[in-house]
Amino acid sequence: MAKSYSQQLAEWVKQRPSTRRDKNVVAFLAVRDDVKEALDEGYAVKTVWAHMYESKRIEFGYDTFLNYVNRHLRPPEQQPAIAPNQVAGMPASVPKAGPPRQAVQQTAAPRPAAPAPGQPAGFTFNPAPNKEELL
Repeated sequence: MAKSYSQQLAEWVKQRPSTRRDKNVVAFLAVRDDVKEALDEGYAVKTVWAHMYESKRIEFGYDTFLNYVNRHLRPPEQQPAIAPNQVAGMPASVPKAGPPRQAVQQTAAPRPAAPAPGQPAGFTFNPAPNKEELL
């Protein structure tokens, strides 16, 4: 009788060499309860990672540790909106504009006069330079 797909998959997984990612997930899941307890007591994620890394309980970097904390310990509404490649302390997105501000009166420079009728408004290019304006 032929083996089911799940049996074939189980055999394949046993034969396959484990990757570093698999080992990291297993290591994090082994210390998950300690991490949750420390975070509930108010310790910073980076402090928990630093202690576990120095005591050789985990062997992966802070970014990986933070991803695992967000994925396995925090509910989606508590996860920070900061992307991994974003600088800490910078806003995750540009805030939406609020109500329009009142117009500010200009006192420094007067507005230029309106162009005379028949002349186009804006910049006009003159290929022959005026030497007085250049000096």
